[in-house]
Amino acid sequence: MDAFDFLRYFAALLLVLGLLGGFLFIVRRGWIPGMPSLATLTGGRADRRLAVKDSLVLDPRRRVVIIKADEDEHVLLLGPERETVLATRPAKEEPVFEPDMPTDVLLESPEAEIEADADVEDNNDSASVEPIRRGASA
Repeated sequence: MDAFDFLRYFAALLLVLGLLGGFLFIVRRGWIPGMPSLATLTGGRADRRLAVKDSLVLDPRRRVVIIKADEDEHVLLLGPERETVLATRPAKEEPVFEPDMPTDVLLESPEAEIEADADVEDNNDSASVEPIRRGASA
């Protein structure tokens, strides 16, 4: 096998990988009419009624799984011979994300934010801070 054959095999490998990558890109974008997108194929639905919340392997043959079904959570013991429901309880509410900064506070422009930061830095000069006196009673 000489260098020309090696170069030809390497170019063929790059071509095949490029074609696979291009096909994956097209499928992810959903550009093929009549074909569902990759998110739909992998189950990327937001309205799922069943979800595995947590799983713990006890030994090679058994595991404990917490499953959320509708508004309930079920704790299941899964084994090779049977499945056992250990507990059922109402599901905890999902935490709601709340931003730290109120959304109604908007700056006029990025320059105004930079000027506001500069004003804060000017007010925090080290020369304007009084030294702390130890042992002095207030």
